[in-house]
Amino acid sequence: MKKQRFQYLLFLGIICVSVNLRAPITAVGPLISSIKADLPYSGSVLGLLTTIPLIMFAVFSPFVRRISDRFGAGNALLYSILLVALGVALRSYAGVFGLFSGTVLLGAGVAIGNVLVPGIIKSRFPDHLGIATGAFTISMTSFAAISAAVSYPVSQLSGFGWRNSLAIWLVLLVVGLFAWLPQRRLTIVRSLEADESEGPVVSVWKTKIAWWVTILMGAQSFLFYFFTAWLPSIAQFKGFSPETAGYMAFAFQLTTIPAALVIPPLAARMKDQRGLITMAAALYIISLAGLVFSKSTVILTISVMLYGFATGCCFNLCMLLISLRTANAERATSLSGMVQSLGYAFGATGPILGGWLFDLSGNWNLAYICVAVLIAIIFVSGRQAGKNICI
Repeated sequence: MKKQRFQYLLFLGIICVSVNLRAPITAVGPLISSIKADLPYSGSVLGLLTTIPLIMFAVFSPFVRRISDRFGAGNALLYSILLVALGVALRSYAGVFGLFSGTVLLGAGVAIGNVLVPGIIKSRFPDHLGIATGAFTISMTSFAAISAAVSYPVSQLSGFGWRNSLAIWLVLLVVGLFAWLPQRRLTIVRSLEADESEGPVVSVWKTKIAWWVTILMGAQSFLFYFFTAWLPSIAQFKGFSPETAGYMAFAFQLTTIPAALVIPPLAARMKDQRGLITMAAALYIISLAGLVFSKSTVILTISVMLYGFATGCCFNLCMLLISLRTANAERATSLSGMVQSLGYAFGATGPILGGWLFDLSGNWNLAYICVAVLIAIIFVSGRQAGKNICI
């Protein structure tokens, strides 16, 4: 088979879109206290600003394949960027109603982008899955970390405040919109001849490998969002200052990024990915042990960084497996919808269950046990999902 020419303009478009798939969401967390001081709502109500996008991921992801078939993948992704931009604008400048309705809209837009990009990568970069997937995930994770780091300092600039701080991501959205415009006619629909030659197609929802990838995605999402929500509290519970706890939270986010550089290109060259899953599970166990037993700043920081790298490994493997375990781009889009819908739905329970277990016991021991169970699930599901099977 002739090797497909690398499409640089499309590659750039994917990167410019991907930087917008996390930054508008992670910008909210550091500003919750500022929003609470300005609006008459409790912390639990304002916590919906970070939970609603995950709910929208779960609700919208299964329907993205139909949206893509109806409008074309290129147009659907263009509409998703517009939806995110509208949501960001409403969230900042349309009062209380806009604060929540805008969050719903941007969550829906991000959900469409989350699902479509892996399918587009499968369709247009079949010979460069590792490179393209790595670029996709590193664009998301790096700007997620940057957004979390700068949103509060920006809000403190003269004349800014939390509303303008949240709205600055419109600049990146405009860049993403113009970068994607040349790709608006892109399609990933196969010909009828290809469909007939391959015979009856079984739904991804009825295949074992799809469920193993979904379980893997759900378990790693749970651990990521649990740690994102509660790491500062865990560090302070162990006696560290809020400043040190904040530094550790940033270190956690930061160390998810190197995994996007290393894992997809490496995994794409391997016969199967079971060894990488075993390595990630081992890193999780080591980091959990350090988190539980260490009171040293250095060791705890190393543990947090290992946890971040392990999380980055699992997330990047999940995104790559969507392409590696499917025969074509349409199947990849369907699997992406399934994996991200159920995976993020389970991930959204991480902060809730973690907080409930702490309230129940008065310490983090039960939560640590829960984390250990999820690591075991990652190992088992990952070893199955990592098998060289195509659906």
